[in-house]
Amino acid sequence: MRKRSELFFSLISVPIDFLALVGAFVVAYIIRVKIEGRPVAHPIAALDFLHLLLLILPAWILIFALAGLYSQSNLRGRLEEVGKVFVAVSGGVMLMILLDFFRTDSIFPSKAVPIYAYGLGLVFVLTARQTVRLVQRWLFNFGVGVHQVLLVGSGSLAQRLAQDLSNPRSGYRLLGCIDSARGAVKRLPGLPIYKTLDDALAKIRPHQIDEIMQADSALDQDQVLELVNYATNNYISYRFVPNQFGLYATNSTLSSMAGIPMIEIRLTPLDGWGRIMKRAFDAVGAALGLIILSPVFAVIALLIKLRDPGPVFYRHRRLSRAGEDVFVYKFRSMKQKYTEDPQYAGKTPEQIFRQLGRPELVAEFRKAQKVQDDPRVSGIGRFLRRTSLDELPQLINAFRGDMSLVGPRPITPAELERYGDQGASFLALKPGITGLWQISGRNDISYDERVKLDIYYVENWSLHLDIKILLKTVLAILKRKGAY
Repeated sequence: MRKRSELFFSLISVPIDFLALVGAFVVAYIIRVKIEGRPVAHPIAALDFLHLLLLILPAWILIFALAGLYSQSNLRGRLEEVGKVFVAVSGGVMLMILLDFFRTDSIFPSKAVPIYAYGLGLVFVLTARQTVRLVQRWLFNFGVGVHQVLLVGSGSLAQRLAQDLSNPRSGYRLLGCIDSARGAVKRLPGLPIYKTLDDALAKIRPHQIDEIMQADSALDQDQVLELVNYATNNYISYRFVPNQFGLYATNSTLSSMAGIPMIEIRLTPLDGWGRIMKRAFDAVGAALGLIILSPVFAVIALLIKLRDPGPVFYRHRRLSRAGEDVFVYKFRSMKQKYTEDPQYAGKTPEQIFRQLGRPELVAEFRKAQKVQDDPRVSGIGRFLRRTSLDELPQLINAFRGDMSLVGPRPITPAELERYGDQGASFLALKPGITGLWQISGRNDISYDERVKLDIYYVENWSLHLDIKILLKTVLAILKRKGAY
């Protein structure tokens, strides 16, 4: 709930900043052209000035983004934000002055306009952002965006954190404290104290915990690692003071609270704006793919109907982000009798292979979850699999948001066991139509190697990596290596 609230306020900051900047230039124009009444060097009609302004300001918003003004960090200090606003507004004004220098026609009716707009822009943007902050804090009174925290430790650092988190304006609510040290109850009066995680979970429901925050505690290393694993497996934020047994995570961010440096462990860098960019990338890419490839869809559907009458599409249950069930679409590549005949329907591949008198295929399937010479696959289905055309309908899943264009492999619930303790990391992202495993040998690499590639992708996601994988996927499909 807290992250959704932060993302919402981060999103609305974009149009608010845009309107503040527009307002600054409009007021600057009115002051110089209308109120002062002195002749201007370059007479520009108000509507023409506004139209030009609206074309340029999106680049200014990009400067705001690069300055880090749209990050979701709720611990960013007000002074730090003021500094970033100063840098972003200054950079934007310099950009507009530079554009004005290279244009034949002047952007500003007078040199005083950008000077006035600069001062007004600082005031308007900071005022608007402070208003948003006040609204956000006001909503804390109704529980909107409040982060529920389980504190670990009762020493001096934990006491400072508890004091800071207890402030209603902080946006946090303390659920209790875990610490086995003596005197913890006296050091943190009024706060429920639990000796172990199990004791805390006996009183607190897991879905109530938004974050585990660890300071100084008497817990041993095994207990600390238990907390980390619990947070990871239940998608709970875990933040700690960086002196706890050298804990390390691939993706971590450094922040501070109550003057104490803290590190937050993240399963993946795909968070906040990254998730928005990836979803937009998926929706646009999938829509374009569906439009461009619609003739291919029609031809494949016709071939399936002619060669092996029956349903064109095949749906199979897979796991999406956070273990959510989704049905992945594919062109049907198996013979109809193996999908609809009561003799085979509902049976596992191993059961069907034994029924067909092919027990040697059972071991091969268990090893790779596929077999190279699958007797259930039709002639047209074999062609579709070798060319990867059977996976084209997954563009529908990507457009709907069930999958991504690029991501980990879509797996069944039974396969999740193969990921062991890293199952939660794997489920941190939606599965993809293509991914690292597909450009790294596909079915020619072992299942364990596929698992490692999936985890690497989750921990090292970037939009640049997605684009790189998509381009290499085209080459992998043309080579047909490892496809069956």
